[in-house]
Amino acid sequence: MNYQSRNEIEEKYKWDLTKRYQNDEAWEKDFQKLKKALNNILIYKNSVLKSEQNLFAALELKFKLKCNLEKLYCYANCKHDEDVANHKYSLMLNKIISLLYDFSEKEAYLTPEILKGSKTLLKKYLSSKLLKKYRFYLTNLLREKDHHLNEKEEQIVSKLTSTRSVNENLSNVLTNSIINYGKIIVDGQKIELLNSNYRQIITNKNRKTRKEAFLKLTTNLKKYETIYGMNLIASMKQAKSLSEIYKFKSVLEMDLFSSNIPNKVVNTLYEVIEQRLNVYQKYFKMIKKNLQLKELEYYDKEAELISTDKKFTIEETKSILLKSLEVLGKDYTNLLKKAFDERWIDFGCYKGKTSLIYSICNYGDNPLVLTNYLGKFNDISTLAHELGHALHSYLSMEMSYHEFYHDILTAEVASLTNEILFSNYIINNSNNKDLKLKAIYNILHTIQNNLYDACLEGKLENEVYDILENGNEVSTEMLNEMIYKFRKEYYGVSVKLNDNISTMWIRRMHYFNPYYLFKYATGVSSAIYISKKILNNKDNMKEKYLKFLKKGGSNYPTELLLEMGVDLTKPEVYNEAINYMDYLIDQFNKVSEE
Repeated sequence: MNYQSRNEIEEKYKWDLTKRYQNDEAWEKDFQKLKKALNNILIYKNSVLKSEQNLFAALELKFKLKCNLEKLYCYANCKHDEDVANHKYSLMLNKIISLLYDFSEKEAYLTPEILKGSKTLLKKYLSSKLLKKYRFYLTNLLREKDHHLNEKEEQIVSKLTSTRSVNENLSNVLTNSIINYGKIIVDGQKIELLNSNYRQIITNKNRKTRKEAFLKLTTNLKKYETIYGMNLIASMKQAKSLSEIYKFKSVLEMDLFSSNIPNKVVNTLYEVIEQRLNVYQKYFKMIKKNLQLKELEYYDKEAELISTDKKFTIEETKSILLKSLEVLGKDYTNLLKKAFDERWIDFGCYKGKTSLIYSICNYGDNPLVLTNYLGKFNDISTLAHELGHALHSYLSMEMSYHEFYHDILTAEVASLTNEILFSNYIINNSNNKDLKLKAIYNILHTIQNNLYDACLEGKLENEVYDILENGNEVSTEMLNEMIYKFRKEYYGVSVKLNDNISTMWIRRMHYFNPYYLFKYATGVSSAIYISKKILNNKDNMKEKYLKFLKKGGSNYPTELLLEMGVDLTKPEVYNEAINYMDYLIDQFNKVSEE
């Protein structure tokens, strides 16, 4: 549902930020108060390990201050994303980001002081009743001992990385607000092409519309590709520098170590994927066949295969999601209803609003979901995905703050499980052939996007970091050549490529968060494994899964998954997902021919 401005949208379809702060003035008042309070963390400097009471009090204060800072950040970030070009909220966001870095500097002494403690003393503290709450946190901290710096070094790093988010923000503003992509006719209506509505337009049944949108977007992005390239490479170089500073051999090693993810997870994932590219290519052949095309162009691969103009109102979407997720039980669907009724969700699509779709949460407040809802079937699935994140966050508040935040690896499991369950509900309960086909295709597209596409595009950062870590330089032209090469490798002859695809890496904001993409692949594979067992009522999976959602970050992500029987170091989980994709391709072809 495209709007000219935010003012046109009904209040009930905008997220409610007033539960955090009634207005900007209340935010500013809290900001100034907290800015003064940050110095309190210095009280324990040089005395953290003086007693277990001191250590406990220092940790309590640290996490209380972080919790309050994140509340400020959440509000500012959401106001900023309502209109990325609004200078007031850009300033507000920058202020809280600066304050977060200021706090990082002030509390930088804490970890080095703890790690300076003797093994005997630390062992004693770890076994104390008072510190039981922080046992996993401290144990994990000690695991990282070889990769921590002293206080002064941590402060220097904190200062040097205080503007780290600028790279992503620059790309975000340029892509979503500055660049004029022009007007385009969509279904007989002339509209402005935006980065945010491109993802919907490229699914249009009219091939000329798809082609025009693709060419307009890529041509305009190409004008700025040098800026985008310099910006991304600078960000990746900074990540490389950080890995060296913290004594890691690579950025990948640093990323995996932070979550204690075995390297075998990534190796096994890519081994299985690249052994089974035939299923990926079979999927594109299915699209080509159903679109009745001689050649499948890049701009065709996301095309809507089912010829229907059906749109779903927000109220219809609410009803469908409540029914489709009943399989998880009444407590879960009651929370889902709460998300709609208490305005956790921001729906509208208009120029200036970020194209990012996400769930965000700070401890102690309800989660929030931002989407650009246009009423299509895919929008319902996307909303199911983000609400999976939101309810995971909400349920994780059963943990203490320091164990609340779940790792990205497990976060994607919660969101993608929702998508799989939603589509399966439609497949199993709809008598409408087109709707059934849409649901089958939706799961296929989810696997394509999160498993194969994520690995394909993840190869770009794999290669860039390899080049940088070998002491060589990377250029924008090299980025273009790499992504073209990887698409050729993965698509084979199933998709016809042209030079315009070379700039599409620009739209992947995930590159500013190193090694985020492979976690989509492990996430969708885990979600399929879990969903199938829930739907088939096997291995008590529903109960295990609901417990998993409440555990937040209380253990390492691969360990939390292992508790449900999901072992990411073995090919079984990935092969299960690919086998399911293979089966659904056949099902789609069968149903479409009936």
